[in-house]
This record gives sequence, structure tokens and C-alpha cells, in this order.
Amino acid sequence: MKWYLRDRYFDPEEAEQKLRSMLKWRQAFQPQATTPQMVARELASGKAYVHTAPDKYGRPAIVIRTKKHVTGEYPIDGSKRLAAYLIDTAISRLPPGGEQIVGIFDLRGFQFPANADFAFAAFMVEAFFEYYPRRVSQVLFVEAPWVFFPAWEVIKPLMRKYAALVRFVSVDELQREFFTRETLPDDFK
Repeated sequence: MKWYLRDRYFDPEEAEQKLRSMLKWRQAFQPQATTPQMVARELASGKAYVHTAPDKYGRPAIVIRTKKHVTGEYPIDGSKRLAAYLIDTAISRLPPGGEQIVGIFDLRGFQFPANADFAFAAFMVEAFFEYYPRRVSQVLFVEAPWVFFPAWEVIKPLMRKYAALVRFVSVDELQREFFTRETLPDDFK
């Protein structure tokens, strides 16, 4: 309940409404029942994973390799299930007292329109806004190519206040500011 109260600026009616929406989604979608076997095929594609080491701030990191996410390659419900599974996995790895995770989108090799999955992007915004409020402290877009920016202009308004969590960084900035050489995800070494 505290996540929803914080997210709704301690308005109990709004927090309750949002919490009920999340509970309804969890009852219908059943993300808590997702097993690694249920998402194994899509997970094996390597398009996303929870990194083994936290960042310098102790946050578990989900790494999304956008060039490996091809729109329509997998059913959208499977991609949503994988996303919820990875978010829940990252949250389960929070250290004592930790509250937030970080999302890292590796945009190297991103191609428009092949990797611009607007239906999936809309779900991710909905998930972080409705089902996991204030659980993501930062979203890092690494090495965004110029072809990404038209897609970003479509996605950004959907994110509302969460757009402020996005930061565009280079691989060097990712290593220098967020990880050590030893803990940097292998993709960026």
C-alpha cells in the first residue's frame, strides 16, 4: 500500500483505486505464477535479462537489448509475461532497505521500425505506472542512434511524469557513473 500512497501523493482514495487496479491485473494476468519455463523460449532469445550485479547504488538492473526485440516475433502476451517476470525477479533481488530497480535499454543496433514495438512500449509504461509504481528509479537509454528519436517522441508523452526518469547515456557514462569495471554488464565491456 505504501507504494501506491507515495505514488498518489498520500491521497488514500486514489491510492486505493490504483491498488485495486493492480490487484485486478494480477488476478487476471497472474504474473506471480510465471515460471522460468513459461518464458524460457523468449528469455533464450537474449533480448532481456536481470543483470547478476547491482549498480553502484545497489539497484538490481534489467538490461534490454532492443536490437533483439523484433516486433511481432513473439506474441505480445508472452512479451508482457517476460517483462513482468523480469521486473518481479529484479524486485526480489533488492537488498534490505532497497526499494527501486534500474532499467537499461541497450539501443546499439536499434532499427526503425523493426525494433520499435509501440504496443510493448505502451504496456511497459502502463506496468510501471499502474502495477509497479515508483519501483523504477531510472531508465538509461544507452547509445541511442538517431533513428530511435522518432520512436522516443511517440513514447515520451505516454510516460507522463515518468519521462523524467529517462537519461540518455554512452557506454562510457554507464561504466563510469553506474557500474564498476567488474560489475558492468558484459554487453558493455
